[in-house]
Amino acid sequence: MSTSNTVKVDYLVVTVLLTSVSEDELDHLAGLSIEGEYRRFYGYKGFVKDGIFVGDNGSRLMIQATGSVADNALSLVNTGWAQLSVARLDLQLTILVADADSVIRSTMPPSSYKAIRIVNLGERGSTLYVGATKSRCRLRMYNKTAESGEQRVNDQEKLRIELQLRDDYADRALVNLKAGTADMFYRYYVNRMTDGYITSIVDQALKNTNLLSMVETVSPRSVDGRREWIEHSVLPALSKLFVYDREYFVKFVEQVKRMLD
Repeated sequence: MSTSNTVKVDYLVVTVLLTSVSEDELDHLAGLSIEGEYRRFYGYKGFVKDGIFVGDNGSRLMIQATGSVADNALSLVNTGWAQLSVARLDLQLTILVADADSVIRSTMPPSSYKAIRIVNLGERGSTLYVGATKSRCRLRMYNKTAESGEQRVNDQEKLRIELQLRDDYADRALVNLKAGTADMFYRYYVNRMTDGYITSIVDQALKNTNLLSMVETVSPRSVDGRREWIEHSVLPALSKLFVYDREYFVKFVEQVKRMLD
């Protein structure tokens, strides 16, 4: 039984304070981009080589990678760096099924999630998105064989199931990847966002791994997000409540006081 992760990173964007990275690490990262192609990326200037971008904006360093090379780029990231921020991290599992389009068409996400299903007419290739476009955790399931223009193998085709993670979700995914517990992290969110059949085929794909309990973390951005929500959503709502229903407002404040006692 393996304790390494079965799920793979398919997209990675991390930034960190330049002063948090040691000289040896900076030299190693610079060596990766020698003879690379100059590129500007979200205000960062650097070089991309073999699918890995390394650059900076004068104060922060960025590492970006897409596709299979993103899983290898993970080894370049030191979770001990101060003010490390994972802007985007996609986890994926590719599963062989008899008919990927049929699986996608029959999948029923929970009604609590916004979902969009795209079905091509007259040709192969379906896609299901679960979660809002700007959600910090969004699921994408698609026919990888059709998307890549590949041929079926042994009368099977590839079903790709991706978790597209941002901000604190991406931070937590990185922690679990480094701890070797990303399989359970991935399964937990796929189970929440799809249905029993998808969870069962994911379990089958992960049957030869140790599903270690995922690492539960609360990142500083999680706390900051809650504070921002209170300041920009809760307090304005309470101000309106004070105007339109002062009696209930007083009762609500009393409840808060009892919580603090």
